[in-house]
Amino acid sequence: MNNRFRNILLVALVIGQFVISRNYHSWRLNIDLLYLIIFYIAIKSGFISSVLSAAFIGLCSDYLSGGVLGAFSFSRTLAAFFLNAMARFLDLKKNVFIFLLIFVSLFLSNLVAFVFHVLIFNLKITTSLLFYQPLTTAIVGTIILGLKKVKSLLDVS
Repeated sequence: MNNRFRNILLVALVIGQFVISRNYHSWRLNIDLLYLIIFYIAIKSGFISSVLSAAFIGLCSDYLSGGVLGAFSFSRTLAAFFLNAMARFLDLKKNVFIFLLIFVSLFLSNLVAFVFHVLIFNLKITTSLLFYQPLTTAIVGTIILGLKKVKSLLDVS
C-alpha cells in the first residue's frame, strides 16, 4: 500500500508540474512541484541516488523553463546534496523544519540558477524566482508532506 501511495503521489506531482508549466502565464502560479520530488528523494534515499535523480529532474526543469540547459540541473544537484546532508540533523516530525528546509534549499538552488541566467541573458533581479517560488513551494510542500500518510513514507512519524 505504501509503494502504491508513493507512486501515485509522485505521478500526481509530475502531472501537476506539467499542468502548471503549460498554464503558468494564465494562472500566475509559480510552484515547483518537481522540487518536492527532489526533496522526497533526498530525504529518503542515499547520496548517489538523490544527486543523480536531482540532476535528471533539474534537466526536466531546464526543458520546461526554456532557459539554459544545465543551470537548474546543476543547482538542483547542489540542493540535493544540501538536503541529503541536512536531513540527518533535523527533526522532520515538525512541519516548521520541513517548511524551512524546503524554503532555504529552494532559495539557494534558485539563486545559483539565477546567477547563470543573469550571466548569460543579462536578466534583472526579480523576486518571483528568488522569493515567491520558494515560499509557495514550501507552503504547498509543508501541506503535502505534513500529512500522516506521507510522513509514514518518510519514516518520520
